[in-house]
Amino acid sequence: MQSIALPGANSLGGKQASVLGFGCAALLGRATRAESLTALNTAFDAGVNFFDTARSYGYGSAEGLLGHFLSSGGSSRRDQVVLCTKFGISPAPRNWKHLVKPVARAAVRLVPSLRQAAQRQAANQLTGGQFTVSTLRHSFEQSLRELRTDYADMLLLHDAPASVLKNTDLLEAMARLVEEGKAGMAGISAGPDVIAQFFRKPPAVLTTAHLSVNLENIAITAQTAKHSNLFLVANHPFGGPAGVAGTRERIAALAASRELPSTLREKLASHDPQLLPELVFHTILSGTGVSAVIPAMIKPSHIAANVRAAGSCRFTSDELAHIRAALTAGVAEPELATI
Repeated sequence: MQSIALPGANSLGGKQASVLGFGCAALLGRATRAESLTALNTAFDAGVNFFDTARSYGYGSAEGLLGHFLSSGGSSRRDQVVLCTKFGISPAPRNWKHLVKPVARAAVRLVPSLRQAAQRQAANQLTGGQFTVSTLRHSFEQSLRELRTDYADMLLLHDAPASVLKNTDLLEAMARLVEEGKAGMAGISAGPDVIAQFFRKPPAVLTTAHLSVNLENIAITAQTAKHSNLFLVANHPFGGPAGVAGTRERIAALAASRELPSTLREKLASHDPQLLPELVFHTILSGTGVSAVIPAMIKPSHIAANVRAAGSCRFTSDELAHIRAALTAGVAEPELATI
């Protein structure tokens, strides 16, 4: 598994993060405990060492499961892992709704159309916008207890509004956690408008950022390329749960476009199932300033496919640049696709 050195590596023991990260949002949410542990073990055994979680994931239980996974492998497993957590979205206190999660999960699998309703219900159990110094301290201390560690490699503001960029008390509190060694790096995870403001003038303490980058909004890589001093992580690389179909349509449109070289169009027309993750990951990672991608992956087969894709690429750097330019120009919009 390819990896990349973290900025400030001296304070992180010289760690490197795998370019493919494991997002923990589905742990104990749409995945059972057994499925979640299988996914964690599968990813780790395949060389994935970058695990991204948050206080709110798994209805507040994902960190505890990840902590169990890390501790069950002995102290060496924690030493090998780059661990990112977040604060700012608080899970609801445990109540009867936690007890019916298995029933709800089974119902969604039997009737997939119920997924959106289940997602809305899950969202209603979270409280966002929790960006005070006291919340930071309480949430981060709870995260460390759940994760069974005394430090996190990364601590992020979770779905932060633009106002946090001027919240000096909060930023100073995060800086103190970095100085004390409790957090290796501080950063932000936010929507596109906030990330755009962040890029204009990043606060000194925020040296990493998680943002949505996929084939639909690939134009943002023109900005990420200007911030190579930051550790940038792309989440939702396939465009979220509903984005895979649109991504396939964009690839089909590129394969039909006369604006691309014929040799590149031939590659894009391949029916190899690995084409999709290879193209997505490397279009995002190659020459863009983005250091890692975090797709949603729970099934072992998806993890294996993503690991293979992150480790190899059939496209040259010039071809990937052609693809980004075509996507930015709107050549591969789904409504223009020829399938």
